[in-house]
Amino acid sequence: MKRSAANNCREKGLRFIVGESIDHGDIGIFSEITGWQPLYNLYTTSEAIIVHIELPGVALQNTAVFLHRRHMIIAGNRTPPPDIAEERCIFHTFEIPFGAFYRRIDFPIPVEAEQYRYEVTDGILKIECKTLQEKIIPVEGD
Repeated sequence: MKRSAANNCREKGLRFIVGESIDHGDIGIFSEITGWQPLYNLYTTSEAIIVHIELPGVALQNTAVFLHRRHMIIAGNRTPPPDIAEERCIFHTFEIPFGAFYRRIDFPIPVEAEQYRYEVTDGILKIECKTLQEKIIPVEGD
């Protein structure tokens, strides 16, 4: 599923917020304590910055992406499966983290935060942001 979205958009539960000044205290999705950070890959092309973020088991309605010119922040919550909440289970190995997560990803070059696309495939969120194209204005000499 490929989606393009606009400022402060919620599609299929994934929330994108675009801007330079966001008061994270107003969002409610952030927590003072985060349990884990998702892994990510970042690469550039001639026209875009592309980020792949591992989010298996994370419901999109529990996730927000904040896009800025120089960085992005992804935050949310991964809830454990219902059977883990039962008191009658005994853990022998517990490696998959659950709970709140928060990750800041700095961009190597500025992006046009309003121009992005995203898709989710097999638990990997792919976000593509168009890079800011410098406009060269010729200066005429005397």
